[in-house]
Amino acid sequence: MRSISLLTIDEMSLFDKIAAAKHKPRRDLMRAARALVVVAYQSYVDAAPDVGELDEAPLTDLQKKAMRHAFTVETQPMTALRGDLLGRISVVRCPFCGISESSTLDHYLPKEQYPEFSVYPKNLVPSCAVCNTRKRDRILIEGTNVRMFLHPCYDVVPEVAFLEVRTRMEADALSLSYRVMRPAGMALQTFQRLQSHFKQLGLADRYRRMGLEHLGGLYPALRRAYGAGEDAERVAEKLIEGAMDFEEISGPNHWLAKLYRALAANDDFCNGGFEAVRPQPQ
Repeated sequence: MRSISLLTIDEMSLFDKIAAAKHKPRRDLMRAARALVVVAYQSYVDAAPDVGELDEAPLTDLQKKAMRHAFTVETQPMTALRGDLLGRISVVRCPFCGISESSTLDHYLPKEQYPEFSVYPKNLVPSCAVCNTRKRDRILIEGTNVRMFLHPCYDVVPEVAFLEVRTRMEADALSLSYRVMRPAGMALQTFQRLQSHFKQLGLADRYRRMGLEHLGGLYPALRRAYGAGEDAERVAEKLIEGAMDFEEISGPNHWLAKLYRALAANDDFCNGGFEAVRPQPQ
């Protein structure tokens, strides 16, 4: 979970280029909808990040289809935009989860309900296929006006610690469990959004599985730190150094930073228990 920067782009110039690249009658339908799209774009900026209750633009059914078609059947300008959005080093990893490669563009406000934002760069968020699929077309937590997911382009991920991981050694096996906690002073809506984002994207299980896989790659370094002298303190130091590196780049709630710190505090893991994550021969 992290924030990303917005592209500097003239959205209406882009809209005009995409419309011009379409064939009749879709070109004419998009041009006829242009004035409404201008208003919708401004409303989005004015409301961001709380765009979950925006009124839908009063487009005709044919205009809505043309707007969706502008995204799903790409023209050269749309292909170029996709490349610009996904090609940045800063979004190689999905900002929704921080785990997988960003390979798709998620419509933060779904294009089925809000076709006016189908090709709006501020509504197109680089994401991995897993997050895009799980997010689907959902916007608000049922019965509330709280958005279900963070908007990576607008929401600022809190710097206060809210992600927690518990570690246990049981019968020479390592058990991990992640959860979101509400720290003192955090607004209820902020916590609800973080909790929903975490739950709906299945991050507890994804962090757990990816954490165990990651530790397999870290095993040789842990083994060297432990050494012939069985120095558990040096293992803990190695883990804390790694946590600090992740925190410096990604803040205190990076899922691996949390894992490293939790393991550094686990005496059983540091005192040889890390053998539990030793990769098995294929």
